[in-house]
Amino acid sequence: MSDFMVQIPADWLARVFLSLRRGTSDDARMLAAELRPFTEKPGQRVPVPRTTLLRTEIALRGELRQMSEDGRRQRLSEEAGYLINAALAR
Repeated sequence: MSDFMVQIPADWLARVFLSLRRGTSDDARMLAAELRPFTEKPGQRVPVPRTTLLRTEIALRGELRQMSEDGRRQRLSEEAGYLINAALAR
C-alpha cells in the first residue's frame, strides 16, 4: 500500500490545512478536515495517500481562482505546486 502514499513534511501539511480551513468552498473545508490527522506529527515526514494530495491540489487551485489578495494567492500557488511535485516524485 506504500506505493499509494507520499511522504510529506507534517509542518508543511499544517500550512496547507490552515489555508484550506480558511477556504471559501465546502470542498476546501472538507479536505482540511481530511488533512488534519496528518498534521499532528510536527517535524516528521508523514505518509499521505496520493489521492488525498491530488484532491487537495485541486481544492487549492479552486481557492486560488477565487483569491484576489496577492499574498495569499502566491502562497496557495506555491502550496499547489509543491503537492504536484511531491505526488509526481513517487
